[in-house]
Amino acid sequence: LSELKLIHLHANRLRGTVPYLALKEGKSDSSFIADCGSPSNFGTPLNCPGCTMCCNANQECDVTKSQTPFVLISLIYIGSVVLALLLIATMLPAICNFICSFDKNATS
Repeated sequence: LSELKLIHLHANRLRGTVPYLALKEGKSDSSFIADCGSPSNFGTPLNCPGCTMCCNANQECDVTKSQTPFVLISLIYIGSVVLALLLIATMLPAICNFICSFDKNATS
């Protein structure tokens, strides 16, 4: 598979996930095609993260260049939110103790 330049898997009714394949130089929009578009012949379209083009049950095919940046941006966003929540959760007890110590000093 190391010399693979072109792979067309569309119209084969495959299911599941297609593994990522590193194609040789000269990769174009139609180098790696599979049935990963919607609507699908199945409940869930074929998962093909490395595909350059996805076709659907209507035999319509679209270039998939814009999918990778969206996934990357969403992962960064979700990771940032989780990190912020963890920081807030770990610092909240310290902030509460600090505020409570002012209340005790003010009443004394």
